[in-house]
Amino acid sequence: MRPPCELVQREFLPSVRTQLARDLSQRGLSQSEIARRMSITQAAVSKYLSQPEIRSAPIDEVSSLVSELAKMVLSNESSAADMIKAICSTCMLLRIGSHTCERHKERFKELKEIDCQVCAELLGGTEPRFPGRARVIGDMAAAVRVIEKISGFELLMPQVRANIVACDEAAKSTDDVAGVPGRITMVGGRARVLSGPQFGTSAHTAELLLWAKSHWPRVRACLCVSGSEAVVRAAESNGFKVIKLKNPAVSTKRISRAATRLVKVQKRVPRLPALHVPGGIGVEPILYLFERDAITLANHCVDIIEAL
Repeated sequence: MRPPCELVQREFLPSVRTQLARDLSQRGLSQSEIARRMSITQAAVSKYLSQPEIRSAPIDEVSSLVSELAKMVLSNESSAADMIKAICSTCMLLRIGSHTCERHKERFKELKEIDCQVCAELLGGTEPRFPGRARVIGDMAAAVRVIEKISGFELLMPQVRANIVACDEAAKSTDDVAGVPGRITMVGGRARVLSGPQFGTSAHTAELLLWAKSHWPRVRACLCVSGSEAVVRAAESNGFKVIKLKNPAVSTKRISRAATRLVKVQKRVPRLPALHVPGGIGVEPILYLFERDAITLANHCVDIIEAL
């Protein structure tokens, strides 16, 4: 149980930090300024500037990366995410049949004997779970950006606040469904998401998405909005086939059980399914909209708001 991450932590990252600190120092930056720009302590900078070069690190790759990082640091135009992407990209390349891969096999002969290709399999896209989840998160992030730019989203906002969730075809549990932690709220008249999409959040809406996915195979996303009569009519005018429950319900089990009975009597599969749960005493009416992906679902909001 000695993954290549140990080599990355012990050799690759210290070498990158050491060379970057030295590069910035040679350009005239003080230790405190280097610490600020690298998001580390001044004591760490002092250590990197005084310690010897880590000879086990890949010289050419690290030098090229450090040059790129130095330009990012000095330009003040690159974000922390840009720098992390550059570091992780180099790290991943070194793990696929390159320096880190060979160093790992040297340290653990049994890996060399079986010609270990674990990193190549995981990082090369042959493991289906990773690209699938990456697509979902990317789609969700794009959908959130659309929702935050929509004017008039408050017309769709229920009192319990809205949420959007998405998954891929392999999703089996709520841990496989990405949602918005804390739901979508309103700030200054605009929809706002206070935390980026994550897997395993918004269990209620996620469970309804999994239920819908089992009945309508193309469905991969769900958005819960206000279930007022006006919103329902606007959704229907934009092509949504709304299945309307007769009685109010809060629990996912009650909603899905009642909806299943209604779905079974449908003669054809709707292209744009939706589920309406009526309100009652202490229960707000909610409309659940379903689509093939989150970004398409978010774009439907624009048309529904225009209809309102």
